[in-house]
Amino acid sequence: MDGTMRAVNPMAAEWATGVFLSCLLILATVNIGSPRKWRVLRQAAFRMRMARQILRDEVDTGDRNVIGLLAVATASLSMLIWQSAVHRAAGDAPSYLSVFMAVALALLAQAVILRLCAFLFRADGGITEYLYTGTLLYSAMGIAVLPLVVLTAYWPEWRPWLFPIGLALLALSLLYRWVRGAWIGLGEGVPLRYILLYLCGAEILPLCLLFAALRHGIPPALQS
Repeated sequence: MDGTMRAVNPMAAEWATGVFLSCLLILATVNIGSPRKWRVLRQAAFRMRMARQILRDEVDTGDRNVIGLLAVATASLSMLIWQSAVHRAAGDAPSYLSVFMAVALALLAQAVILRLCAFLFRADGGITEYLYTGTLLYSAMGIAVLPLVVLTAYWPEWRPWLFPIGLALLALSLLYRWVRGAWIGLGEGVPLRYILLYLCGAEILPLCLLFAALRHGIPPALQS
């Protein structure tokens, strides 16, 4: 046995297992405490507009179940991005914590910008619907990605086709989010130029900066 080196699999580290188990625990808690959230989640994922009655009854981004789903989504999507970076860059990849913080800050910044727009223009313009349905769509995306990142962590031989599936799912979900955002805005009478300005400035540009930072390396000061 001396002199034999074992292959190191950072994606299956104990802390990663802890992340996966925490996500499953949160999903089980949501399922027990608020099973009807899955119905709302399906509607948010597959409908261009949500019924106003559902919006009146369900809209509460401060709901602990919504926050739990959002935490699971952030954890699983950050794991997908981190795993892709590790697979691509090996030892030069950023830490999972730094990726998680970057994704969480990007989501928080988008929510703040949306609320600021509503305040400045003194009109909702579909912002509440877009923010809530976008949160649920993001949650659905994260739940769909969770099995992929678990398989990626423990079955290295599957990674060559799991990574393209996960990243394609992420890209399609983001594209759908932006198309639906434009659909909601136009339905509420918002000029197309304002919608494009928001999407480019508050969603697409920060996303490009995030992936550029991950591709070229996050500064050491931001890494754990």
